[in-house]
Amino acid sequence: MLLLPPLLLFIIPGSSDLSAVITGPGEVSGPERGSLTVQCRYDPGWETYLKYWCRGAEFRICRILVGTTGSELEVKEDRVSIRDNQTSRVFTVTMENLTREDADTYWCGIERIVADPNVQVKVTVGPGSAAVITGPREARGPERGWLTVWCHYDPGREPYVKYWCRGADFRNCTVLVRTTGSELEVKEDRVSIRDNQTTHTFTVTMEKLRREDADAYWCGIERTGADPGAPVKVTVGPGSPAVITGPGEARGPEQGSMTVQCRYDPGWETHVKYWCRGADFRICRILVRTTGSEQEVKKDHLSIRDNQTSRMFTVTMEKLRREDADTYWCGIERTGADPGAPVKVAVGPATTTVSTTIPTPTTFTAPVATEVPTSSRNMSSLHPEGRSLLSSVHFLLLVFLKLPVFLSMLGAVLWVNRSQRGPAGGGPPRSENQ
Repeated sequence: MLLLPPLLLFIIPGSSDLSAVITGPGEVSGPERGSLTVQCRYDPGWETYLKYWCRGAEFRICRILVGTTGSELEVKEDRVSIRDNQTSRVFTVTMENLTREDADTYWCGIERIVADPNVQVKVTVGPGSAAVITGPREARGPERGWLTVWCHYDPGREPYVKYWCRGADFRNCTVLVRTTGSELEVKEDRVSIRDNQTTHTFTVTMEKLRREDADAYWCGIERTGADPGAPVKVTVGPGSPAVITGPGEARGPEQGSMTVQCRYDPGWETHVKYWCRGADFRICRILVRTTGSEQEVKKDHLSIRDNQTSRMFTVTMEKLRREDADTYWCGIERTGADPGAPVKVAVGPATTTVSTTIPTPTTFTAPVATEVPTSSRNMSSLHPEGRSLLSSVHFLLLVFLKLPVFLSMLGAVLWVNRSQRGPAGGGPPRSENQ
């Protein structure tokens, strides 16, 4: 039994030196009534472990304020949120609406058996300032693909103009696109920006990425005096956004159901998958999502299940209606731009038969060319009961016309034959000489 702790250190990622597993900024400061962001990095092999943010001078008894679910899904508790980027191995903690009482010792931690790896972060809160804006620090997109950056700002800055500029020096950066002070989307060339003043977040999307787009960028807010800004380092990697593939089109009968299967590349098994509706993937409405596990999730008439072994998740739509016909997307949640695959859904009438179903026979029998005259085939093609009508005409002609004529001819033949045979008794006529 005394060998158990040392053995656990060998089978668990990392090393006995816990300080080398995770690193943080050491100290951060934020303005009163503002917000601050902390980013903690961890070593490879710890991607799917739970990360958390806790408060207290002593790590062993610190109070956990918020923790991840083992996926990249953001989790928010009160004024604190956490999101794990398992691709870049960085998890981000954001504290909003700061008060003087928030100043304390905090810890970035990773949950595991035995001792949790951790790093201390000392938080200070200073006087309030309008110059507070936070961004993701880093964003990555595929060549010929696109990426999205979310920048948060403090309350009270809603009507201010927000912008996205490029350059290592914020004071001299080149503004690529800016808002109009409203929530209306603005697009310039391959870059668009939209401000959500309800959530105090503006979104920047860069499309058709090229290698030369990799550079230092800034989320900025225009104001009198020095503009507040948050740096974002953009990198562009090889490949395409085809991380996920779907059927392209799917069809189901009204009042029936249909199933869509979407496949994804290795490395995305524990990411949250979802099914959303809308022609524009960037603003489509998520209808149902997984929890990062293989457990089925059902909502209304929709269900989703992820098979992480075969790297495929399945969406089922039940009780289909005509108005369900639309453009949908298979998506995967991640920091930055989500990979997605469009699926155009069509809904047909309830009587629509599937190709694998044997059709129900009708009373109409297809005519055989070798047995039915040409005129009969034509009549049959014009009326499903053409052959029965034809048979009725033949029967009437037989009864009312052909049968009397036949009987008359038969009677005439018999009468002539009798006349030639002579009187009753039969035999040939006698000779006079007899």
